[in-house]
Formats: sequence, C-alpha cells, structure tokens
Amino acid sequence: MTNETKTFQTGLSEAGFATLKSKLVDLVEPLNDGQLLELADGIHDMLRQRRMLRQHHAERMNERARHNLDLRI
Repeated sequence: MTNETKTFQTGLSEAGFATLKSKLVDLVEPLNDGQLLELADGIHDMLRQRRMLRQHHAERMNERARHNLDLRI
C-alpha cells in the first residue's frame, strides 16, 4: 500500500482502522469468491472515482491560478 501525501486528516485513526479491518474480514468471510470479487470491484471503482475527482479539482485550481496571475511588475 502506498502512502499518499495528505494535506489534511481524513478517515479513521490507526486503531479505528484496525478495528474496522478486523470486523470487515469477519463480515466478508462467508461470501463466495464471486461475491467477494464484486465487492472488491465496487471498492476499487469508488477509489478510481475519488482519484479522478481529486485530479479534476487540482487541474481546475491550476487552470484558475494561471488565469488569475498578474505578471505585471
């Protein structure tokens, strides 16, 4: 897992995440392989959407910054 640069804190604490992860593993244990893959695909799709949204936002902010720069001295 890679660490992304965080500009602000989001999500759970490490202890909270460890608890959630443990409970999630217990909950998905009874799923068959197909169900588990479908769940993983849904989570992966959500991650792609979040990253695309962040990228789009960053591009828009950069575009706005370029138009608002006053290069006069």
